[in-house]
Amino acid sequence: MPAPSPQRYRSQGRREGVDDAVLDNAVATFERIRAVDPRITPVLTLRHLSHLTDIPFLHLRDLVARHVHRPYKFFYLKKRIPSRNRVRMISVPNGTLMSLQRWIVDNILQFTRPHTASYAFHPECRPYEAAAEHCGCSWLLKIDLEEFFHTVSEGRVAAVFEGLGFPRLLSFELARLTTVACERRGPRPDPEERWPAIPHYQCEHEGMLPQGAPTSPMLANLAMLKTDEILSELAEEHGMTYTRYADDLAFSCGDKIDAEHVRRFKRLVLGKLNNSGFRPNHRKTVIRGPGTRRIVLGMLVDTERPRLPREYKDNIRMHLHYLTSESYGPSEHAASRKTSVSGIFHHVRGLIAWAETVEPDYGACALESFRSVDWPPLEPQRLR
Repeated sequence: MPAPSPQRYRSQGRREGVDDAVLDNAVATFERIRAVDPRITPVLTLRHLSHLTDIPFLHLRDLVARHVHRPYKFFYLKKRIPSRNRVRMISVPNGTLMSLQRWIVDNILQFTRPHTASYAFHPECRPYEAAAEHCGCSWLLKIDLEEFFHTVSEGRVAAVFEGLGFPRLLSFELARLTTVACERRGPRPDPEERWPAIPHYQCEHEGMLPQGAPTSPMLANLAMLKTDEILSELAEEHGMTYTRYADDLAFSCGDKIDAEHVRRFKRLVLGKLNNSGFRPNHRKTVIRGPGTRRIVLGMLVDTERPRLPREYKDNIRMHLHYLTSESYGPSEHAASRKTSVSGIFHHVRGLIAWAETVEPDYGACALESFRSVDWPPLEPQRLR
């Protein structure tokens, strides 16, 4: 939804009796946002957002104030590798808030760009390309961030929107609309500071990005932008290549750098992350050198191009063996996996689709075998 031209906006505003100072501020805001990307929909105030989204202004105001009852549904997933918390909290926004956050994604966030080292949460980003950056490396340092989304506070999110050109108060309101207040973060770090100085907006707990909201991935990328810049510069200074896929950080180098240099570099990276407010997961922080398997995002990177690990191929081979077996077949295999035939169909097809991306020749052979399976008549037969 492009902004009107300044001339047209001023003319219409003057006909309606709007003060020139107000019009000047509005046009200046339009120009700031347009300078970031002309495709971003400019929003001036919360009431303006209400007009654009057809959501009642008072409801938006109560959402900002954290006065709406249960705007999120919470559930918990057990972590495969526990860190400080053994479970992962998923926060799914309700219908109205979900539609609002999707509007923010479609009209604002999708037109932003993460750092060039970031390969996740954007339509143009691919994990294969992230792994390809490290191909042929001799040393690989992998670092995982704990509670990646929950580390990003509403203050950081407000700074993101303000950096996109939105007014300061609206940036705070947009941050409240895309974060969730939770007691696990503890009380606000600045209880004596009354910002915003609006009694209706005061809240005891500071918000954080909810894992499960459509806005969180792109906002986390933008909140990480400065840290990505710092780590990229640090990597370049030390002869390393840096990529990030969500909360997975990878640094690699050739054989001209020794193990001690990589260990010193690791300490520097951990220090930069801690200073930026992100918590490294030390259980998942590893260094892999010559003679060991170097894996980035599930792909081997010790040769000129990414490859599938042997266990991934073995998994596909196992499925295809049982699916094509005359004495077993799709129904028996699905029952043994405690799923439906349709479920096993899409699961194996997904595994093969990824294999086609990483190793096209192998993926094509696997797909040919998959197409030879005698699927029941009611199962989908159209293969892409």
